[in-house]
Amino acid sequence: MRLCLALVLVGLPIATAGCAFEGQIAVQLFSGAPVTVKQSAKLEFDPHRVQGTTTRAGQVVKVDCSVTGTFDVREATGSAVLVQLYVVHLRTHPLPRATPYQLDCAGPLIVQLPADASDVQATATSAPESQLPISVQAPITAVPLASGKRLRAQPGTQFAILGSPALSTGGYTVELAFSLPEARAFQEKVLYTALIACGRSKYLQPIRPLVTSLARVPALTIQPSGNETSFSVPHLFGGIRSYGEATRTLSCAR
Repeated sequence: MRLCLALVLVGLPIATAGCAFEGQIAVQLFSGAPVTVKQSAKLEFDPHRVQGTTTRAGQVVKVDCSVTGTFDVREATGSAVLVQLYVVHLRTHPLPRATPYQLDCAGPLIVQLPADASDVQATATSAPESQLPISVQAPITAVPLASGKRLRAQPGTQFAILGSPALSTGGYTVELAFSLPEARAFQEKVLYTALIACGRSKYLQPIRPLVTSLARVPALTIQPSGNETSFSVPHLFGGIRSYGEATRTLSCAR
């Protein structure tokens, strides 16, 4: 589980934020009735939120949200490290004067888990070993997207929505734990989002992957073991490219 997003506000006072994660997730199963699955990952987090009101008619608010991942790869010459940066350019239509907005690229993380997963919990531990809770909403079947649309969990699954405004800049070990009725392999999907509030609109904007359906999100197949096991998360995009970008227009109801 990782959440790392960066923001640059163009045309308004500039502020930046960002984070980086390693492309490995540690998973361990703890026997019992039910069994407990624990997952952990390391990340560097630098959150940022920008809010305000447009000062002129026709103003366009532009936001760049980015996700950076570091992955171990095998090449003909041996092992190597691949760093991928993915940037999504978000922008509004020209807005009326006095339109309120709030743009938060460190939006909540959407994790799709099996429908029978229960007791979902998450924590973040900083380098000085200070533990902070992460808010969890589960089970969730759908979340709001732009223009009144909804992102729906696939059959046989549920969403867990993870977020923590209490996290400050720094390095963390993030742990996600939940229970399953029995030990078995399962699939998990993760979606990074930005939180958008513009005019009367409030919704989540998927960042990576940039989708409106979970069918297009790559799945991670996890086979829990009593011993800690590491799994590679999907790359931010195919191949060994180091950079990718896309552009989306934000919905902003008056």
